[in-house]
Amino acid sequence: MHTKGNLLSIGGAILLFVLSAFVFAQEDPAIENGKNYDAGQVSPFLHSLYEKNDIVIDFSVTYAGRPDNGSDDFILTRKANNILVYTFNQRSGTLKQLNIPAESLDLIWKTFIQNDIFKMRDERDIAIFCAEKYHIYNSYTYEFTLLSKGRMKKLSYYAPEYYDEACYGMPERQKIINCAAVISYVLFK
Repeated sequence: MHTKGNLLSIGGAILLFVLSAFVFAQEDPAIENGKNYDAGQVSPFLHSLYEKNDIVIDFSVTYAGRPDNGSDDFILTRKANNILVYTFNQRSGTLKQLNIPAESLDLIWKTFIQNDIFKMRDERDIAIFCAEKYHIYNSYTYEFTLLSKGRMKKLSYYAPEYYDEACYGMPERQKIINCAAVISYVLFK
């Protein structure tokens, strides 16, 4: 026999499952401020993933003035309700699927949606930009490549944490920081 508390727990679990399924079942967002997909402008490994999925999001960090010049790419793919994540090592050309819990995948996806990554514009396309006196050299760049439904876009933000402090007023910077932070949080927690 179920008690009222047990029924509420079961009901809460069902509601959580339904809400989670709703988030994953929503229609894929459309890429805004992008251009038509061009396979020649993406790495072959991204093109291969694009052919098999509805959405591909690639994130990397590049470092100016360093011989290796970057980190491994973090890639999120989505096909229907199935989300997978990978890392790609640029030096070895190795693509590796990661085993990430569903709650963490949900957190990443929700963060991307809440921060409007599909609507965001590249830093160079935004009128608010820092004066030259704030320019720093040999720093890092957050780069996102989004591929979906015959559209693509690349987002590049140079030293976003520094510039968010030095000359605030560009909300897109904080959004790109949030998107990068959730990846770091999930990978290194």
